Amino acid sequence: MLSTFFVNLCVIISFLYLSGIIAKYYSIRLPFPSLRVQLVGGFLFGLYGTVLMNYSFHINDTTIVDLRHLAVVTAAVYLGGLASVITGIIIAILRIVMFGVTSAAIDAAFIMILLGLAGVYFAYASWSRLTKIITMNLLGMTMIFIVLLMNTPSMNTLMKVYPIQMTIAFAGGLFIYFIAEFINRSNEMLFLLERRASTDHLTDLSNRRQFEQSLQSELQHARQYHQKLSLLVIDIDRFKKVNDTFGHSAGDSVLKQLGQLLVEHARSTDLVSRNGGEEFAILLLDCGYHQSMAIAESVRKAVARSLFILPDGQTVKLTISIGVAVYPDHCDDHDDNDLFDQADRALYEAKNTGRNRVCSLPPRNITVVDNDSF
Repeated sequence: MLSTFFVNLCVIISFLYLSGIIAKYYSIRLPFPSLRVQLVGGFLFGLYGTVLMNYSFHINDTTIVDLRHLAVVTAAVYLGGLASVITGIIIAILRIVMFGVTSAAIDAAFIMILLGLAGVYFAYASWSRLTKIITMNLLGMTMIFIVLLMNTPSMNTLMKVYPIQMTIAFAGGLFIYFIAEFINRSNEMLFLLERRASTDHLTDLSNRRQFEQSLQSELQHARQYHQKLSLLVIDIDRFKKVNDTFGHSAGDSVLKQLGQLLVEHARSTDLVSRNGGEEFAILLLDCGYHQSMAIAESVRKAVARSLFILPDGQTVKLTISIGVAVYPDHCDDHDDNDLFDQADRALYEAKNTGRNRVCSLPPRNITVVDNDSF
């Protein structure tokens, strides 16, 4: 009997590890996981609970004991109410399918569904996860005791099994909590590291590394589908004066506000990045020359008429210069760096001809079709 419950714990821990690997690809770090996450998680934990029934201890021909209720508890606490209900229903159905239609099977199925429904409350209760696991575990074991009492002919037989099951279930709940929290923290740290590797810490825009990856990827896409791809390279005019006059904290505040302004004036499909210092870039997907010039001019005007608020309450006005390049009009089709180089050259042209303007170099390639949309 002890070996049966020990195997149950080992199976649960293995499943938690597997779930932790799967969780890296889903947004379970949100306070309320998405519907998709709950559906997938509920199905998986339902299967986990079913596997536990294959490692059960038989009290008699129709009554078995195991730790399957911990699958429902874990689904409720870490995935949500819907996952809890799905887990309970799957375990309930497969309990009857695998072991036949008996009064014990029906009673066991009923309490799994009932525990799954109770998980809806526990999932969204404002308690700590440890408190939820302990309380829901105790509720589940109370339900199990009632069912065992109804289906076990001898109280003496029941009391030989139930205290051990209760003890191991309680210890298992604690194991689940500490292992799940460790996996959760590990996944969260991995998410933060990945995000920091691709995000500018000041503006929360894509950083230079992510920009270069996106540029290469979108160029390949544009070549494959014969689409236009435009690039705006943006630089703040005389930004050094802001830092020298008001301090670097004021300069940082201006950069944050400008980043937000660029996001607001770009299209929802466009990619905005800060490439370092006061230089920004916007990748305009499926966008031809005339439309990209119009967007660049709109961004320039928006910045010129905006007031940027400094930490001390003062306001400053800024201007920006923008260089525009379009694939395939301005660049070599076989050089991934050429689009950026041409936009950067256009930016220097804007700087050298008076700043606060949008410039583009003459096109190298003559194209018959332009995918501009107005």
